[in-house]
Amino acid sequence: MPKFEFIAVDSAGEERRGMVEAPNREMASTQIKSYGLTPAKVKPVKVGSLSAKRGSGGALQVRGDSHEIVKKPAYFGAAINGKGMSIFTRQLSTLLQNGLSLIKSLEVLVAQERNPAFKWVLSQQLDNIRTGNTFSEGLSRFPKEFDTLYMNMVKAGEASGTLDMALGRLAHYLNKARQIRSKVTQASIYPVVVFAFSSLIVLGLMTFVVPKFAEIFDKQLNGEQLPELTRIVMVISSVLTSHASLVGGVVAVALVGFLVFRATKVGGLFFSYMKLHTPLLKDTFSKVYISRFCRTLGTLLESGVPILEALNYSRDSIGNQFIMTAIDKVRNRVRDGEPLARPIAATGLFPPMVSSMVEVGEETGELPNMLNQIADIFDEEVDASISGVTAIIEPILILFLAVSVLLIAISLFLPFVKLMQGMAG
Repeated sequence: MPKFEFIAVDSAGEERRGMVEAPNREMASTQIKSYGLTPAKVKPVKVGSLSAKRGSGGALQVRGDSHEIVKKPAYFGAAINGKGMSIFTRQLSTLLQNGLSLIKSLEVLVAQERNPAFKWVLSQQLDNIRTGNTFSEGLSRFPKEFDTLYMNMVKAGEASGTLDMALGRLAHYLNKARQIRSKVTQASIYPVVVFAFSSLIVLGLMTFVVPKFAEIFDKQLNGEQLPELTRIVMVISSVLTSHASLVGGVVAVALVGFLVFRATKVGGLFFSYMKLHTPLLKDTFSKVYISRFCRTLGTLLESGVPILEALNYSRDSIGNQFIMTAIDKVRNRVRDGEPLARPIAATGLFPPMVSSMVEVGEETGELPNMLNQIADIFDEEVDASISGVTAIIEPILILFLAVSVLLIAISLFLPFVKLMQGMAG
């Protein structure tokens, strides 16, 4: 399709330059006008020229007083992580609140974005808006970056004319959710690292130290039977040293099997159940789920999303099958006309404080604010719970290491006692 270079003037009187593809000059002018620009000069680009080569495969963008061509880079997964999405949402909300239009705000963010993949995603949003579509419609094309919750909050903000406020609430929500995930991840990493370090120490003793003592015992005891504990340790050491590849294969198969099982429906139900019933973990996970549910529901209601839709999106954000099933029952009862507090209390998964505060919020008309307050309370309790779990797990892991080393030391010491008894006799 032919390409046309143009010079145009925007609503602020600034000169814009760029390139469009169109069947003819008239269609090119119409396309330029759809961007909110007034064309001053439109001319065809000759095939093989430098401008035509630069324009191929790129998206038309505006930056300052010129259009920037943004090409799609090669990338896998999402174009941006959770922290970057939170920052972008906050920046876009701030620009809109300061009076910039959505197109101008996105132009500024495209110009300053250093992530090539996300820069291209934003350029696609600009193209989408310039062609007359809504912002939420453009977001729906990138579900990996903008999930259903994000898209529907933007849609609610567009419908109510408060997109800047909706994005502000969304940025706050993303930041809080990221903080909770970070705390849970950090709390999970610490015991894993300690356990791995302890296991390496025990493995090193069994692989390098015990075999040396086994040679000594063979020479000094002249075939006499070793103590039971020593024989057990020697057998384990022999298996680890003589069949290292087999042991490694078994461990790898077990790990793959674990990951496959976890991805199945039965595995998901099993781990969802364990998170809610394991003694040391159930309190922490329950508080995380309650905080996530209340934060999501409160943010959606505050942005104008109807309560039934908000309950659906809040359900999807939980990630635990048992909690999700309970929220389905809550939604059905709310759909039948019951207030939210009653079915929440009936689930038995939420503390009485939650249903009481929800009831107060419904009576006063401040349900979104009350839900966010509940989330704040449980965020603080999650911090305390994680600290408590870490304080308990740390001595347990240290005790595991101490007992393992002690057993190995005793098993190696017992034959020497037998040797000394023989020498004394």
